[in-house]
Parts: sequence; structure tokens; C-alpha cells
Amino acid sequence: MTQTERRHDRLAIRLSLIISRLVAGETLDMRRLTAEFGVSARTLYRDFRERLMYLDLECRNGCYRLRTGGGGAQAELDVLTFAHRTGMAGLFPGLDRRLVSLLLACDDVPCLTGDSISGISPSASLSFYRLIKAITTCQRVTLLADGQRCERLAPYRLIAKDGTWYLVAEHHRHPVVFTLDEIHTIQPTKETFTRNGRLYRLVEEATFIQALPHFRCIQQSLKSLSLP
Repeated sequence: MTQTERRHDRLAIRLSLIISRLVAGETLDMRRLTAEFGVSARTLYRDFRERLMYLDLECRNGCYRLRTGGGGAQAELDVLTFAHRTGMAGLFPGLDRRLVSLLLACDDVPCLTGDSISGISPSASLSFYRLIKAITTCQRVTLLADGQRCERLAPYRLIAKDGTWYLVAEHHRHPVVFTLDEIHTIQPTKETFTRNGRLYRLVEEATFIQALPHFRCIQQSLKSLSLP
């Protein structure tokens, strides 16, 4: 992952967390945000004044909040309008009020993106939504992809890399990777799972994300390697 890609990922995560807290009705203190995100006050002021300028915000004594008070359908509509006017809507397949509501309601970071994705089919948009829901609720799914059927799959995160969305998941205690394009069906189950902390931290590392396009080749090579 290049330095620019890492910067875009950090920006996307920072903005999504800020928006979710504003919609939840929180008042955000600039000094606390600088310490939390490890960025300068100048960077955060740019976030609020330029990147979040389409939200109905008010600022008092270095603290920001939504004038509407946050929550409800109006907040979802405000975020959706903001995403479309700033071009951020193209980052998320099938972005609508339902997906916005789901993303705002979770305390986790279910997806990482710094790339613009084009040509997403309706079926891929539905898969994206179902995967986001499964990730945020730690719910196992049955996945049908090109030539594969995976039952009791534990989805960990969706990551955009070089214009492609990748699903990183756990299957039979092993990490697996699928592209969103090759997934035909996602069927949620009623079974939940507990994340493997080591794997969950691994999918955030820059070296792992950089290797996503080559993951299967690397995995296959390791399987075929015969040790004395």
C-alpha cells in the first residue's frame, strides 16, 4: 500500500467515525479529536470546514455538533446527500439510506476504502450490504462464489484495493479472500462467531492489504510446499 493509499484509508476511517458520532447526537471537542486521531487541529478544521461542509453543523468554543440533533431518517438523508455531493458515494456499492443507517449504527470499522469503485452490479451491491451487516453483527454466512461454496464463513472486513473490493474472512480457522465481483450469493445464518483477535489485527496491516490481489497465489504456494 502506498503512502497516498494509507492516507486515504485513514481519512475515510476518520470521517466515518466523526459522522457516526455527530449523527448519534454527540458534541465533538477538537482538542480531544486531535489526540484520538493523531492529527493536527488544522487537519481537523479542514475536515469540518471542507469535507463535512454539507452537513448542518454548528461550532461553539471549538466543539462541533449537528444542528438537527442527530438521529433518525433526516440524519441518514443528510449523510447520503453529503456523500453524493462530495463524490464519496462512489466508494460504497449501492449506497442508500439503508446502508448509511447500518454503517452509522455500528461501533466497528467494517470496511476500509481509499479507492473509487466503478461498475458495481445490483447483485454485488446486495452482497456488500449483507456482508456489512454480517461483519457488524459477527454473523456467519453461506457464500457462493465462482466454483466455491463456503458454509459457516466468518466475514471479518471488506477492503478496497486497486479498484477492487476484497472480502477477508475466516473459514475452518483459516483466512480466506474473495473479490466482491466473484461472489454470487451471500446467505446469512443465525449462527454468530467470535473473531480471532490475531487475524482481525492482521487484516489492518499495510503489508497484508498490499498482498490482497496475490493472496490466493501465496496461499496455494504455501500449501504445495513440501517440507523435509
